[in-house]
Amino acid sequence: MKKPLEGITVVGLTEVWAGPMGCTLLGDLGAQVIRVESFPRTSYTRALGRASSSGYTNNDASAPRPWDRGAIHNQANRNKYSVTLNLTHPSGLDIFNKLIKLSDVFAEAYTAGTAEKLGIDYGSVKQVKPDIIMVSMPGWGVEGPYKGYVSLGSSLDGFSGHHSLRGYPDTDASVTRNINHTDAVGAVNLAFAVLVALHHRTRTGEGQWIDISQVESFVPHLSRPVMDYMMNERAELRPFGNRDHYMSPHGCYRCLGEDNWVVITVSSDQEWKAFCGALDDPEWTRSDKFADPLSRYEHQDEMDAHIQEWTRDRNKIEVMHLLQKAGVPAEAVMDEADLYADPHLKDRGFFEKVAHPFIGEYSYPGYLWKFSKMYEPVRIPPAGLGEHNEYVYGTMLGMSAEEISDLEAQGIIGNEVVA
Repeated sequence: MKKPLEGITVVGLTEVWAGPMGCTLLGDLGAQVIRVESFPRTSYTRALGRASSSGYTNNDASAPRPWDRGAIHNQANRNKYSVTLNLTHPSGLDIFNKLIKLSDVFAEAYTAGTAEKLGIDYGSVKQVKPDIIMVSMPGWGVEGPYKGYVSLGSSLDGFSGHHSLRGYPDTDASVTRNINHTDAVGAVNLAFAVLVALHHRTRTGEGQWIDISQVESFVPHLSRPVMDYMMNERAELRPFGNRDHYMSPHGCYRCLGEDNWVVITVSSDQEWKAFCGALDDPEWTRSDKFADPLSRYEHQDEMDAHIQEWTRDRNKIEVMHLLQKAGVPAEAVMDEADLYADPHLKDRGFFEKVAHPFIGEYSYPGYLWKFSKMYEPVRIPPAGLGEHNEYVYGTMLGMSAEEISDLEAQGIIGNEVVA
């Protein structure tokens, strides 16, 4: 069955997660995606953990081709061809323009201004392919006072204020763990923007340049504190831990075993009565301190102590099922092993076995969507460095074996990390 984006070619010049995963989503929908990796400089996710075994398959940094064994790289780069190219060399730029001629979409995530320095900005690629759709997605966008700032997900998390909202009330920001939520949001926004631009081009024949600010993509996810400031002039950003501004109980409670937890949320009196019933209506639940939502909110510490006394000797999965059966929102806190063993994800076939050319077969998180009339396993496994140089440059661009060999000799392309 024909896939939605079959016949569309995407060239991606992106790093880490947001751009690579966004292009992967387009590949999942059937697009032919060509990942162009810088050479001889190594992609960040291929070099991750090089000083230790961290991040490598089987935690073995001494295994052959360690740059092809990075877990985060392989997770974000299925369903695409991988080529290497030195864009700072005139021949590299010429080859890149030949790829653009064959393409419908070009995505880049350099710091604003870098694409122009390399000669691959929108004005340049539009001359090569007039109806090209180009996406630029630096952290702060293409224009504005911060356009030249470099960024990773952790810095965008700090700028957005999200970092100030996470953690516990008795800690400061220095101990709050970094997360990269902005990358995940950026990936989906890239895919969505490309789909809209392709639809527009189908109707009008016009390509366009899409400026995605990753931080602007993320700020709407923080609607409560942002709008609270705008409407009520309250600007106090402080972490709440696992609690909520209104609902109570609302927390994460220790369960039986080492580092096992369950999250419980009660949003109404009806759910509170169901919660008490699931606990067999212990005496403490009948106290006036917990008679209504406001009283429960004001006595959370005492209430949480009672709840954890009940959960601590119980299995987190059993607590989840018991409360869910009673109509109370509850979920066991899963670790990686729990997710891979979860019967729900197994039944839905979310994890897919993918045979990687260098590390063997492993189960990876699968597609984000289930179409009733479109499904097939991963078509192209995560690629090794420069694995498809011969196919893309030879078969697609028509270069001879001698020409490709000469590019390798000049250091313009390659399939091994240069020390």
